[in-house]
Amino acid sequence: MNLKEQEIELSKIVDEIKHTMFRKGNDYANEDRLSNFKLAGNILGLSASQNCLSLIATKVARLGVLIKGNEPNNESIDDSILDLICYSCLLSMIEREKKQPEFTQNESF
Repeated sequence: MNLKEQEIELSKIVDEIKHTMFRKGNDYANEDRLSNFKLAGNILGLSASQNCLSLIATKVARLGVLIKGNEPNNESIDDSILDLICYSCLLSMIEREKKQPEFTQNESF
């Protein structure tokens, strides 16, 4: 793949990430797209970041199984990679939110 083809492919991937995050976000969260990570983390005694990182680790483990050649029944390698990218973006948002002055560590859910 040459540079121009990589640029085109990256644009497609970024579009797919945006589409997936907003579509799935409607199913998983309210106006605060990070709320489920905060709530689930709180239930488990973890921070939102730790909770999201746990989901990233699960995706990495799943990818390891799929890449070894196990045939997926539901979620393809491409689907798992896309989810991993989305979780990484969400983790970045969680960390960025912490740096905002209006963010409070003691929000209750």
